[in-house]
Amino acid sequence: MLRFRTLLIFIAIAVSVWLWQRADPQHVTSPDSLNYSNATIAPAATGTDDRMPLRPSTADDRSTIAAPVVPDSSGTASSAAAAGTVRSASVRLDVHAPPSARVGDLVTITIEAEAFAGIRDLSFVVVYDGRLLEFVSSSPGSFVQQASAPATLSAEDPSSGGVLVHMGINNGGVVAAAGTVVVLEFNALHAGTSPITLRDVSFLESGSSIGSAAAARAASVTIE
Repeated sequence: MLRFRTLLIFIAIAVSVWLWQRADPQHVTSPDSLNYSNATIAPAATGTDDRMPLRPSTADDRSTIAAPVVPDSSGTASSAAAAGTVRSASVRLDVHAPPSARVGDLVTITIEAEAFAGIRDLSFVVVYDGRLLEFVSSSPGSFVQQASAPATLSAEDPSSGGVLVHMGINNGGVVAAAGTVVVLEFNALHAGTSPITLRDVSFLESGSSIGSAAAARAASVTIE
């Protein structure tokens, strides 16, 4: 009997506590409030349709778009700035060489030019690997023949590894065209890859002014 009374008293106390908590809900602590008691939640404004308003875009949200890449005539990608440099040059020179050759072959290399304004004098050095190639001969191309007056072309190899090419036009003549300046022939001596580049490019524009802008593109040949 005593145990039954004790159980009734315990049940009565539990029911009283439960009723008191329901009457005062601010004392009820949920598990979520324990985990996020230190978080600060800013009130969110809503529209009349209860949807969250869109956040205005800022400069940081916009993507950065890279400058376009422009392929050159050989298929090699270059930046738009580099393409602009070529277009602004008074003279453009391109080296053309076979991609490969065998030891003992005769390798023909041509230097193409395009003059956007009249020029009357042009010179440059064709640089190659003298251990792999041996200079044999040279001959003028169509660019020289398009001059408005008789022109001369010379190609000398003062030291193995560099051919000095010079074109001069007589009687004040000029040339403003595109074509082959010179055709060079080399013997393939040993296996390896030889870059073919141009250096010391200089020219005179009409009126005897020294040209200030020239673009040159190199090539290479692999000897097997």
